[in-house]
Amino acid sequence: MTAAASSYAVLPADLSTDRNTIVSLWVSNLGHPERRQDKYDWFYLRNPAGAPRVLLAHSPAQHGTPIGVIGLGTRHMRLAGQPIDAGLLADFGVVAEHRTLYPAMLLQTSLRDQFLPQLGLIYGFPNPKSEPVVRRLGYAVAGPMVRYVRVLRSANYLPARLPRVVRHSLGRTADWWRHTLRRTQYAHDFSGVFTQWMDQPDARFDALWAAQSTQALLIGVRDRRYLAWRFEQKPWKKFRFLTLNSRTNGLIAYSASEVIGHVLHIRDLLCHPDHPNSLSLLLDTLFRDAHSDGHTSVSFEFLGPASMQQTLRRLGMMARGQRNVMFTTAGQNTDAIRHTPWYLTSADEDY
Repeated sequence: MTAAASSYAVLPADLSTDRNTIVSLWVSNLGHPERRQDKYDWFYLRNPAGAPRVLLAHSPAQHGTPIGVIGLGTRHMRLAGQPIDAGLLADFGVVAEHRTLYPAMLLQTSLRDQFLPQLGLIYGFPNPKSEPVVRRLGYAVAGPMVRYVRVLRSANYLPARLPRVVRHSLGRTADWWRHTLRRTQYAHDFSGVFTQWMDQPDARFDALWAAQSTQALLIGVRDRRYLAWRFEQKPWKKFRFLTLNSRTNGLIAYSASEVIGHVLHIRDLLCHPDHPNSLSLLLDTLFRDAHSDGHTSVSFEFLGPASMQQTLRRLGMMARGQRNVMFTTAGQNTDAIRHTPWYLTSADEDY
């Protein structure tokens, strides 16, 4: 039976002494027990932006058993070129017997009231069950994270009623057009540039990040240090970088991707603002290589400028679903945050 509302208390967690309690709550509420210890070390102890905050809900009251948890990771960002810090909602869960609205609201309210005045911006990617809770706390929708998909093997998506031989013949023809002929038609665009697959970022990534300083965006820091932590040092995932390089101007675009099953997932990408065709050249190579490696499709979740969305659609990436990014803000940057376009990829999440 759920405890009365007055018997709950939310207190700060100590990352050194409350580790076992926090991990246990994650395992019982968030699943994936095999990766929770690694997640704690990676996200909570080695975050380059500083140690995240964690709150625990106790019942009965402050001396009771921890029954809920919520985290807030620090994310260094730029708002129209100016550095700001934001809080990223993470690892929110309440044990089953206390899974009513009050404990969930108490955790979210306590986190907002304690840390929003310090940071000025808190954002997150709530699942459908959590979204009503954050909406009641005054969170607004920053925009949709749209999942774009580019089919690489057309035969898999043709009507099953067609004979198998016909499906494969039509599929190979469509794939040849999309991956071979199309590339030869504008091969001249690759003059002076080359692509390279890498396992870790190098110093050139800092120069590409520095080139973003004039962009009128709200964008998370993507320097070499952050990318190495987010992708290279993540213990339960394997990522690779595809880089597009100018022979005279260095790195002009990159993508970070991982393979799950037969799908190649783009988890992040960034292009030099002075090279408007870099996104097309980068993704064209990515599609070709993914097709050669036997993948069936490429997927990319993204919230960003309309011009980039148009390019993704022009390259054959079709919208296949979306989820809302929620945020709340306070302080002197409130108006700018609400009216500046956001740039978010999976690199801006905590998983």
